[in-house]
Amino acid sequence: MIKRIYFLTSEIVPFAESYHLATFSKEIPIVFNERKYDFRLMMPKYSFISERRYILREVIRLRDMNLQYQNNKIQASVKSAFIPNTKVQVYFLEHDDYYSNDAPDLYKESNSEFGHNALRFGFFASAALTTLNYLRWKPEVIILNDWQMSLIPLMINSGLLDNSYFNDVKILQIIHSKNPLSHYLLDDYKRIGLTDLDSDLIGKNKKLDCVAAANKLSNHTMLINTAKDLEKSYMADPVFKNLFGKDKSKISTYNLKSESSEEWQNLADEIIKIVEQL
Repeated sequence: MIKRIYFLTSEIVPFAESYHLATFSKEIPIVFNERKYDFRLMMPKYSFISERRYILREVIRLRDMNLQYQNNKIQASVKSAFIPNTKVQVYFLEHDDYYSNDAPDLYKESNSEFGHNALRFGFFASAALTTLNYLRWKPEVIILNDWQMSLIPLMINSGLLDNSYFNDVKILQIIHSKNPLSHYLLDDYKRIGLTDLDSDLIGKNKKLDCVAAANKLSNHTMLINTAKDLEKSYMADPVFKNLFGKDKSKISTYNLKSESSEEWQNLADEIIKIVEQL
């Protein structure tokens, strides 16, 4: 039975919220925590998140971690807090420049060195994976929440990190939206150090959808349908129609009917079924 799950996301209610991903990222961890899973949760520490209000504390073991990113040696630190009124702990990755976004424009890009989503979430991928070594904790499953986390499996397979730590770790990709921001320039992948890219997925505009790249490296992909038919949107895209059609057993869809406690329990049951079969 799988028990150790690493849940990576870019927003969680009440710390940061721009769409329904934030609510999902709060409610599902609560269910898993209640069911006694060893569930670790990480998101960026945006500059607007109040350390005093949410009582963020330093994690001594995760202070000044050594990272290799964009061919540079840098340090990263992580703080932690609890989702208010719960026992769910959240790790917050700090970086004064990458996560200086204003709420609710979490993904607004700029021409600055730190203003590219590919670079800020590439940093998150590198740091989130390196954190495991400092925690001395190995997950059985890594859950990628939407397009922002799609660089995680590429980073694992890049050779930039110690791959031995990720042997036998399964990847569950959960997709909540279809967003043009997931199309990164090849130059940005190169800056991160990700050069072994699938040429079949690269568009004529010299861009690659990181969601498509992650799909090929994930063990399963789950689409969360809300009011919009997300599956239909993806199937209308020739790249995903081809990807999803190759192995339909790797793709599942959940129709989220409401945000009731019962519905979150039902969705958690479906996620558990998937991870147990990976």
